[in-house]
Amino acid sequence: KGFNVSSGSAAEDINANNYTLRQRSRMLYMAAPIATAALKRQRTNVVGNGLRLKSTINRDVLGMSPEDAEAWQKRTEAEFALWAERKDSCDATGVNDFYGLQQLAMLAWPMSGDCFCLFRWYESTKMQPYSLRLHLLEADRVRTPTADGGLSLMTTTGTAQNGNPIYDGVEVDRNGRIVAYHIANTYPFQDTLEPTKFARVEAYGKHTGLPNILHIMDSERCEQYRGVPYLAQVMEPLLQMR
Repeated sequence: KGFNVSSGSAAEDINANNYTLRQRSRMLYMAAPIATAALKRQRTNVVGNGLRLKSTINRDVLGMSPEDAEAWQKRTEAEFALWAERKDSCDATGVNDFYGLQQLAMLAWPMSGDCFCLFRWYESTKMQPYSLRLHLLEADRVRTPTADGGLSLMTTTGTAQNGNPIYDGVEVDRNGRIVAYHIANTYPFQDTLEPTKFARVEAYGKHTGLPNILHIMDSERCEQYRGVPYLAQVMEPLLQMR
């Protein structure tokens, strides 16, 4: 009789509570050993030291001999290593190599519910022939723009200038398809004098059709646009055990 519930849409149930869930999840990660072990063990079991390229092409379809296919595969793996094994060649912040970025994404995603990978392009040089850089963003920086640049804890739904609805920073068209993400240059309630500004990043490039940003999350409900922290269902018992 006392089990009174009120469930709405995925946006109402998830987005309206995600700010609190993220803060509690991070505090448990920092202060509760079981929570720390749960997130780190999952990261270790999924990516370990990093998922590495093993080039295996269909030589029969390409009409290549076994020797030519093996030579092509080795050369391709060597080319990929030029980019992946140097942190200044693949990480926009210059902190991690490609395998470290995998570990970071696999930890930040469950801890905060989701994370984002922004594609950036730097100038190519003789030492760095590939211009692609990956910039990982925490969940907090993608949010619905407000007039003062802050964060509304009461509602996360807004409207873009073109009339599209925005669900916690994710802009969708009238069919519900994701068309853009709104990224802030600051975190909510960050102690900084820098004014908050938002950048609208289209999900796919107009000319190439390739993604401009990757949204890493685990969908659990239909029409869900933001992820839920991995520890959401066990926060209370974890806190009590601590």
